[in-house]
Amino acid sequence: MCCRNELCPFSELGPGVGPPSSAIPTCLATDLPQRVTFEPGHVLFLQGQSSSTLYSLIDGIVKICSHTADGHEQIVGLSSPDNLLVGVQSMNENRYAYTAVAATHVTACRISHRDLLAHMHDNPDLALHLIDAANAQLAHSRALMEVMGLTCASAKIASLILLLTPKTMHGNCGFAMPLSRREIANILGLSEETVCRLMANMKRSGAIYAPRGKMEIRNWRQLQSISAGAHLDYHTH
Repeated sequence: MCCRNELCPFSELGPGVGPPSSAIPTCLATDLPQRVTFEPGHVLFLQGQSSSTLYSLIDGIVKICSHTADGHEQIVGLSSPDNLLVGVQSMNENRYAYTAVAATHVTACRISHRDLLAHMHDNPDLALHLIDAANAQLAHSRALMEVMGLTCASAKIASLILLLTPKTMHGNCGFAMPLSRREIANILGLSEETVCRLMANMKRSGAIYAPRGKMEIRNWRQLQSISAGAHLDYHTH
Protein backbone atom coordinates (compact mmCIF):
# COMPACT_ATOMS: atom_id res chain seq x y z
CA MET A 1 0.00 0.00 0.00
CA CYS A 2 1.32 3.44 -0.95
CA CYS A 3 1.02 6.30 1.50
CA ARG A 4 2.35 9.84 1.38
CA ASN A 5 2.89 10.07 5.14
CA GLU A 6 6.69 9.87 5.10
CA LEU A 7 6.81 10.51 8.86
CA CYS A 8 4.97 7.28 9.70
CA PRO A 9 7.28 4.77 11.42
CA PHE A 10 5.87 2.05 9.15
CA SER A 11 6.73 4.01 6.01
CA GLU A 12 9.51 2.84 3.75
CA LEU A 13 10.37 4.71 0.58
CA GLY A 14 9.97 2.55 -2.47
CA PRO A 15 12.22 2.85 -5.50
CA GLY A 16 9.87 5.33 -7.14
CA VAL A 17 10.48 6.84 -10.53
CA GLY A 18 12.79 9.74 -11.19
CA PRO A 19 14.77 11.62 -8.52
CA PRO A 20 14.63 10.51 -4.83
CA SER A 21 12.49 13.52 -3.90
CA SER A 22 9.66 12.08 -6.00
CA ALA A 23 9.74 8.64 -4.37
CA ILE A 24 6.49 7.44 -2.82
CA PRO A 25 6.67 5.81 0.62
CA THR A 26 5.45 2.23 0.87
CA CYS A 27 3.62 1.06 3.98
CA LEU A 28 5.27 -1.90 5.71
CA ALA A 29 1.99 -2.63 7.49
CA THR A 30 0.23 -3.35 4.18
CA ASP A 31 -3.55 -3.86 4.44
CA LEU A 32 -3.53 -3.39 8.23
CA PRO A 33 -4.26 0.35 8.67
CA GLN A 34 -7.72 1.90 8.68
CA ARG A 35 -7.82 5.66 8.02
CA VAL A 36 -9.76 7.51 10.74
CA THR A 37 -10.36 11.12 11.76
CA PHE A 38 -11.13 12.82 15.06
CA GLU A 39 -12.39 16.31 15.80
CA PRO A 40 -10.81 18.38 18.61
CA GLY A 41 -11.85 17.00 21.99
CA HIS A 42 -12.78 13.55 20.70
CA VAL A 43 -11.30 10.59 22.57
CA LEU A 44 -9.16 8.00 20.76
CA PHE A 45 -9.23 5.72 23.79
CA LEU A 46 -9.66 5.94 27.58
CA GLN A 47 -7.34 5.03 30.43
CA GLY A 48 -8.40 1.60 31.72
CA GLN A 49 -10.25 0.72 28.50
CA SER A 50 -9.50 -2.66 26.91
CA SER A 51 -6.38 -2.23 24.75
CA SER A 52 -6.77 -3.25 21.10
CA THR A 53 -5.34 -0.68 18.67
CA LEU A 54 -2.61 1.87 18.13
CA TYR A 55 -2.64 4.98 15.94
CA SER A 56 -0.03 6.35 13.56
CA LEU A 57 -0.74 10.06 13.18
CA ILE A 58 -0.88 11.60 9.72
CA ASP A 59 -1.92 15.06 10.83
CA GLY A 60 -2.79 16.81 14.09
CA ILE A 61 -1.87 16.68 17.79
CA VAL A 62 -3.05 14.22 20.44
CA LYS A 63 -2.93 14.89 24.18
CA ILE A 64 -1.79 12.04 26.41
CA CYS A 65 -3.58 12.32 29.76
CA SER A 66 -3.45 10.44 33.04
CA HIS A 67 -6.29 10.43 35.55
CA THR A 68 -5.79 10.15 39.29
CA ALA A 69 -8.11 8.29 41.66
CA ASP A 70 -9.83 11.57 42.57
CA GLY A 71 -10.57 12.32 38.91
CA HIS A 72 -7.86 14.92 38.35
CA GLU A 73 -6.57 15.02 34.77
CA GLN A 74 -2.86 15.59 34.13
CA ILE A 75 -1.46 16.05 30.62
CA VAL A 76 1.66 13.87 30.57
CA GLY A 77 2.57 13.97 26.90
CA LEU A 78 1.79 15.15 23.39
CA SER A 79 1.81 13.20 20.16
CA SER A 80 2.35 14.55 16.66
CA PRO A 81 3.14 12.90 13.31
CA ASP A 82 6.89 13.48 13.65
CA ASN A 83 7.44 11.73 16.98
CA LEU A 84 4.90 9.26 18.32
CA LEU A 85 2.65 6.32 17.78
CA VAL A 86 -0.35 6.54 20.09
CA GLY A 87 -1.14 3.39 22.03
CA VAL A 88 2.10 1.52 21.34
CA GLN A 89 2.85 1.20 25.09
CA SER A 90 -0.24 -0.96 25.53
CA MET A 91 0.51 -3.58 22.86
CA ASN A 92 1.30 -6.20 25.51
CA GLU A 93 -1.18 -4.93 28.10
CA ASN A 94 -4.84 -5.70 28.58
CA ARG A 95 -5.80 -2.06 29.16
CA TYR A 96 -4.63 1.38 28.11
CA ALA A 97 -2.43 3.10 30.69
CA TYR A 98 -3.56 6.60 29.66
CA THR A 99 -6.27 8.52 27.82
CA ALA A 100 -5.62 9.90 24.32
CA VAL A 101 -7.63 12.96 23.24
CA ALA A 102 -7.47 14.87 19.95
CA ALA A 103 -6.17 18.38 20.68
CA THR A 104 -6.67 19.45 17.05
CA HIS A 105 -8.34 17.86 14.04
CA VAL A 106 -6.54 14.52 13.77
CA THR A 107 -6.12 12.13 10.85
CA ALA A 108 -4.53 8.79 11.67
CA CYS A 109 -4.09 5.19 10.64
CA ARG A 110 -5.66 2.81 13.15
CA ILE A 111 -3.92 -0.57 13.41
CA SER A 112 -5.01 -3.59 15.44
CA HIS A 113 -2.41 -4.72 17.99
CA ARG A 114 -3.22 -8.35 17.20
CA ASP A 115 -2.92 -7.91 13.43
CA LEU A 116 0.32 -5.97 13.75
CA LEU A 117 1.94 -8.57 16.01
CA ALA A 118 0.90 -11.34 13.63
CA HIS A 119 2.23 -9.39 10.64
CA MET A 120 5.64 -9.04 12.32
CA HIS A 121 6.26 -12.77 11.99
CA ASP A 122 6.25 -12.40 8.19
CA ASN A 123 7.91 -8.98 8.08
CA PRO A 124 10.64 -8.57 10.75
CA ASP A 125 11.39 -5.04 9.50
CA LEU A 126 8.15 -3.99 11.18
CA ALA A 127 9.66 -4.78 14.59
CA LEU A 128 12.67 -2.57 13.86
CA HIS A 129 10.41 0.29 12.85
CA LEU A 130 8.35 -0.19 15.99
CA ILE A 131 11.55 0.05 18.07
CA ASP A 132 12.44 3.28 16.27
CA ALA A 133 8.97 4.64 17.08
CA ALA A 134 9.37 3.68 20.75
CA ASN A 135 12.77 5.40 20.86
CA ALA A 136 11.23 8.54 19.34
CA GLN A 137 8.58 8.46 22.03
CA LEU A 138 11.20 8.15 24.77
CA ALA A 139 13.15 11.09 23.30
CA HIS A 140 10.01 13.22 23.18
CA SER A 141 9.10 12.27 26.75
CA ARG A 142 12.60 13.18 27.94
CA ALA A 143 12.36 16.54 26.18
CA LEU A 144 9.02 17.24 27.87
CA MET A 145 10.42 16.22 31.27
CA GLU A 146 13.37 18.56 30.75
CA VAL A 147 10.96 21.41 30.02
CA MET A 148 8.94 20.62 33.14
CA GLY A 149 12.14 20.50 35.22
CA LEU A 150 13.26 24.03 34.36
CA THR A 151 13.14 26.42 37.32
CA CYS A 152 12.42 29.62 35.39
CA ALA A 153 8.74 29.94 34.45
CA SER A 154 9.41 31.93 31.27
CA ALA A 155 12.01 29.36 30.17
CA LYS A 156 9.46 26.58 30.73
CA ILE A 157 6.87 28.30 28.54
CA ALA A 158 9.32 29.23 25.77
CA SER A 159 10.76 25.71 25.74
CA LEU A 160 7.30 24.16 25.52
CA ILE A 161 6.40 26.43 22.60
CA LEU A 162 9.58 25.34 20.79
CA LEU A 163 8.80 21.69 21.55
CA LEU A 164 5.31 22.11 20.07
CA THR A 165 6.57 23.87 16.93
CA PRO A 166 6.32 21.58 13.87
CA LYS A 167 9.81 20.53 12.82
CA THR A 168 8.98 21.36 9.20
CA MET A 169 8.18 24.99 10.04
CA HIS A 170 10.50 27.69 8.74
CA GLY A 171 10.52 31.46 9.08
CA ASN A 172 7.63 33.17 10.86
CA CYS A 173 4.84 30.89 9.64
CA GLY A 174 2.14 30.35 12.23
CA PHE A 175 0.72 27.04 13.42
CA ALA A 176 -2.25 25.88 15.43
CA MET A 177 -1.54 25.95 19.17
CA PRO A 178 -3.07 22.69 20.45
CA LEU A 179 -3.07 23.74 24.12
CA SER A 180 -5.01 26.37 26.00
CA ARG A 181 -3.30 28.61 28.55
CA ARG A 182 -4.85 26.47 31.28
CA GLU A 183 -3.47 23.28 29.74
CA ILE A 184 0.00 24.83 29.42
CA ALA A 185 -0.22 25.73 33.11
CA ASN A 186 -1.34 22.16 33.90
CA ILE A 187 1.66 20.64 32.11
CA LEU A 188 4.24 23.03 33.53
CA GLY A 189 2.98 23.25 37.09
CA LEU A 190 2.29 27.00 36.86
CA SER A 191 -0.80 29.07 37.52
CA GLU A 192 -2.92 30.04 34.51
CA GLU A 193 -2.45 33.71 35.45
CA THR A 194 1.35 33.31 35.31
CA VAL A 195 1.19 31.64 31.89
CA CYS A 196 -1.07 34.40 30.51
CA ARG A 197 1.16 37.16 31.89
CA LEU A 198 4.44 35.69 30.68
CA MET A 199 3.11 34.91 27.22
CA ALA A 200 1.80 38.48 27.03
CA ASN A 201 5.32 39.70 27.91
CA MET A 202 6.81 37.52 25.17
CA LYS A 203 4.31 38.99 22.73
CA ARG A 204 5.14 42.57 23.76
CA SER A 205 8.87 41.83 23.41
CA GLY A 206 8.30 40.67 19.83
CA ALA A 207 9.25 37.01 20.38
CA ILE A 208 5.83 35.55 19.58
CA TYR A 209 2.36 36.46 18.38
CA ALA A 210 -0.26 34.27 20.03
CA PRO A 211 -3.93 34.93 19.36
CA ARG A 212 -6.25 32.30 20.82
CA GLY A 213 -5.59 28.91 19.27
CA LYS A 214 -2.66 30.14 17.17
CA MET A 215 1.08 30.57 17.58
CA GLU A 216 3.58 32.48 15.48
CA ILE A 217 7.26 32.69 16.38
CA ARG A 218 8.41 36.12 15.23
CA ASN A 219 11.88 36.12 16.73
CA TRP A 220 13.39 32.64 16.97
CA ARG A 221 16.66 33.82 18.50
CA GLN A 222 14.87 35.73 21.24
CA LEU A 223 12.51 32.83 22.05
CA GLN A 224 15.45 30.41 22.19
CA SER A 225 17.26 32.86 24.48
CA ILE A 226 14.24 32.95 26.80
CA SER A 227 14.08 29.14 26.78
CA ALA A 228 17.74 29.09 27.87
CA GLY A 229 16.93 31.24 30.90
CA ALA A 230 17.65 34.74 29.59
CA HIS A 231 14.48 36.77 29.98
CA LEU A 232 13.05 40.22 30.43
CA ASP A 233 11.05 41.28 33.46
CA TYR A 234 9.25 37.90 33.78
CA HIS A 235 8.64 37.70 37.52
CA THR A 236 6.28 35.00 38.74
CA HIS A 237 5.15 36.26 42.13
